[in-house]
Amino acid sequence: MSRDLKYPREWLERVPAVVFSSLQPGEIRLILHPGAGLASGGVPRDVPVAQIPPELRVPNTALWIHFDESWNIIRVWKREES
Repeated sequence: MSRDLKYPREWLERVPAVVFSSLQPGEIRLILHPGAGLASGGVPRDVPVAQIPPELRVPNTALWIHFDESWNIIRVWKREES
């Protein structure tokens, strides 16, 4: 069942993020929308480390994340800096 979202669904398809670090065993902290909010630091989110491919777990790696309506990660890929 689809929920009524207060924002366009496309906003969840390509969310910018940066790997921060592993603060808890089995988890990795990502910063969503770096450079916006929380004094330009973005929004921290801890996710299970298994959801991030091993080659993308290095701190400061720029990522794109595709979420579903419940904010579950569907796909993660590297964001190429220009």
